[in-house]
Amino acid sequence: LMLSLMSEGTTSRTSIQIAEESERLGAGIGTGASLDRTSVTLNALSPNLAASLDLFSDIVRNPKFEASEVERLRGQQLARIASELNNPNAIASRTLWPLVFGTNHPYGVPPSGTGDAGVVKSLTREQLAAFHGNWLRPDNGRFFVVGDTTLAQITSALEASFGNWKAPASALPKKSFNVSSPKAKSRIVLVDRPKSPQSVISGAALLDAKGRDDLVVLRAANEVLGGSFLSRFNMNLRETKGWSYGVRSTVLNYLESAPFNVNAPVQSDKTGDSMKELLTDMKAFLSTSGVSAAELERTINGNVRGLPGRFETSGAVMGGLQTIVNYGRSDDYYETLAAKYQSFTASDLDSSARAKLDPSKLLWVIVGDASVVKAQLESLGLPVEVVPAPVMK
Repeated sequence: LMLSLMSEGTTSRTSIQIAEESERLGAGIGTGASLDRTSVTLNALSPNLAASLDLFSDIVRNPKFEASEVERLRGQQLARIASELNNPNAIASRTLWPLVFGTNHPYGVPPSGTGDAGVVKSLTREQLAAFHGNWLRPDNGRFFVVGDTTLAQITSALEASFGNWKAPASALPKKSFNVSSPKAKSRIVLVDRPKSPQSVISGAALLDAKGRDDLVVLRAANEVLGGSFLSRFNMNLRETKGWSYGVRSTVLNYLESAPFNVNAPVQSDKTGDSMKELLTDMKAFLSTSGVSAAELERTINGNVRGLPGRFETSGAVMGGLQTIVNYGRSDDYYETLAAKYQSFTASDLDSSARAKLDPSKLLWVIVGDASVVKAQLESLGLPVEVVPAPVMK
């Protein structure tokens, strides 16, 4: 909510003036956040860079949080939350991660960033301004720049717009990860959504890894299991069985955690059977049926041949720079990736997956019609807890 309000008026510009000035300059200013980073971005034409940076600086440093704008955007955010609560995938995500990480953990929140409706309703203009002042400050940020410029030129331009930006006297706050997550225990939480024609299966487990670790081998192994269209999960449930439009597993990339996640929307009457297939595929992959020669070749070739295409735009180059800095990679990280992929053996991928992945630690959230799927799930031998679908309050 704080980020969405920043471009809706500053202490010297109204939201209409900001919109008109952005259009006149050909500048695009946007805000965004992940579970680890907050960003404010500027896309500007080189001849208009100085004026665009002045507008950018004003938005970053001096948002007004006008009361009428707060109420307007509060309503929009509440509408997004209401929309999520009507979306089975969003319901699964909002339910799963607080259970996996724990509600006191920084990552134990809805990953969409929309938050809890009760909190959004109660936030005051003063709280939003205080949050901005505490966190968006020069001693807590970095500039990343990609464009037809030099370090000297862009430094001079940034000094002109941001050089007098001073940090507040208050100490820089720190996000604490000194929080214990619930002990891993395989179980099923069934979110009852009556008359739902499909079920959404979402499972997750915390791995003994962080996003800042070197996870290239593990992610390559996951491509074989569930991370690509030709993966075992997808080929089984979509192509062979025809029970799903698409199944995917991911090793997520949070700085302080790299959880494993499986997502499978399936037809309701095949929910239990789909769960069985997922568990069977995973157990076989981690024991008797590791990566084949064909799967290894496909994975290596796909990643190596795709590398040049990952840097075709300024935005893509920006993303690469941010990955290197934020995750502590070496400056030549992307230059070494091709050789790293080409050195992998099937045994490397198998060993990495078997060291990190454990199906017995997966917590499953299933969003579906309990009257249809509960009996199917009970046949799996895992504890099943039925909870009502969340509603706006």
